[in-house]
Amino acid sequence: MKFIFLLLLIIIPLVMVFLALRSRMVERLFHVLALLCFYSAATVIAGDVYATNAHMTTFTTEIHHFLLNGWFLYPSAYLGVYIPYLLWMGLFSKKNKVNP
Repeated sequence: MKFIFLLLLIIIPLVMVFLALRSRMVERLFHVLALLCFYSAATVIAGDVYATNAHMTTFTTEIHHFLLNGWFLYPSAYLGVYIPYLLWMGLFSKKNKVNP
């Protein structure tokens, strides 16, 4: 199962790169989606940290509240694929080529 996740972590960003190189609109869509996912995940983390501090409980015992939250899990999963996409995009993008 871990091998399948590793394989998907390589294949999905490469498919995203292929799509983004074909269409500028798709590339912008990936960026906008990543921005929304970042703010969604950050909001869940901030809310749970605030609730933990407000209830005066230990953060390590309350960590599962946001780790199992779908509003954190799904956006974070997209960001986990988006970051390798950016790295691959940097390798394949024509605008990052240096002319000697």
